[in-house]
Amino acid sequence: MDALDRVAGPALDLLARVDDQLARHGAAAEDPVWPLLRQVRALPGDAVAAFRAVRPAPLAAAGAAIRPHLDGYAEAADALAGQVDWSGAAAQAYDAVRAALATRLTDSSAGPVSPASLAGNLAATAGYAEALADWVSSSRSALAVVLADALRSTEATTLVTAGVPGVASGLPGVRETADAAAALAVPVLTVLLEIAEQGEELLAQWRPRLALAGAAGVAPAPGAVGMRLDGVTRLRY
Repeated sequence: MDALDRVAGPALDLLARVDDQLARHGAAAEDPVWPLLRQVRALPGDAVAAFRAVRPAPLAAAGAAIRPHLDGYAEAADALAGQVDWSGAAAQAYDAVRAALATRLTDSSAGPVSPASLAGNLAATAGYAEALADWVSSSRSALAVVLADALRSTEATTLVTAGVPGVASGLPGVRETADAAAALAVPVLTVLLEIAEQGEELLAQWRPRLALAGAAGVAPAPGAVGMRLDGVTRLRY
């Protein structure tokens, strides 16, 4: 359980009141909540509930589960490094296929793990999953801080006491209650937009590497005309 889980119960109850007020009474025409609602396309309570379901642990576990398989690609590439003790056209064709397959596995010529190799594909996938986990974790913490501030605000008191029978005179009116709901919605929607923007930036940072990792195959080595690396090796003499 993290900070967001700890504040989620009372915060979602408060945001349900916010959603209800916004749906029934709206806000002043010039209120800053309107552009935020148009961007998020959801009421604050619904948006927070949706993001609360996103958790970092499965993403971090996926990255951790992938990385051990990188050793298998390195071992396979090493196994292909040995020289054959035969010669001729068949030996040359075999060497061409072997070199191309080793390149497809790890491509050590481009560094320890080339992004365009199968090992690079795995490494990029693991790295992206781990980066996403970090983004989710930090985003949940940032959202928890905003929700905690909302819970102890005067606007929260206004919403909770609105229309409660038996409370002393001076209860907030409809407009005051609606304004309090809009005021609470603004920081919540703002942080949700910031979280979404950070997620887009993260994807933009990783997209080139992920696209390179997903590139299909490598160019056939000289003398390996007709070779395919889609699961079937074909040699044409």
